[in-house]
Amino acid sequence: MKEGYDLPKKPEYDVPISMNLIRRQNKETKELYKDRNHYKFIAATSTFDYLPSKSRKADPTLSYNLRFRIVRFKISENGYETVLTNLEPDTYPPEKLKELYAVRWGIETSFRDLKYTTGMLDFHSKKVMCIQQEIYAHLIMYNFAEMITSHVVIDKKQRKHTYKANFSVAVHMCRLFYRGKASSPDLETIISKNLVPIRPDRHRERKLTGKIYHSFLYRVA
Repeated sequence: MKEGYDLPKKPEYDVPISMNLIRRQNKETKELYKDRNHYKFIAATSTFDYLPSKSRKADPTLSYNLRFRIVRFKISENGYETVLTNLEPDTYPPEKLKELYAVRWGIETSFRDLKYTTGMLDFHSKKVMCIQQEIYAHLIMYNFAEMITSHVVIDKKQRKHTYKANFSVAVHMCRLFYRGKASSPDLETIISKNLVPIRPDRHRERKLTGKIYHSFLYRVA
């Protein structure tokens, strides 16, 4: 998103943006759109509930004001992060936003497990109600696996890293338990034997892929 705005040519900045969203395209508004930090055109085909999708020439030009900040700060020796926020700059200066960005990692890993480990990356339904059913089913399995994993006792030994239960194995075993193919003692024993080291300094690149529909017709074949 930041490529669409005129931002300072320096490593770190905190720029307030007061953006007026407009659906109309005429000679007057085209001049306004040259100011990329204050005016932006919204096509009629784009969903936006706060502006009418159609209007007559005689109607006044309507706009919707959107205020936010574009903040860029340093997170490592050669790395920077750019965030958009509507938090007040007096209460949340760039230093505070940097702290909040650092503590988000636990939420990021939870969403990663929810999408990839429990299988919510793709949907197998087209109707909204069925998609919601898939989401709730994955959330229930995720919460169940987290609850079981948190009660598993892990033996502490003299190791280089601190270890935790392998959540992928835990989800797999919880699925078997749900289907009646694994008993409660076997469930906890197997989870406690499949461990992975905790590496707090590790990171991975965010995968920006859209949700797609996968049919269950392959089961027929």
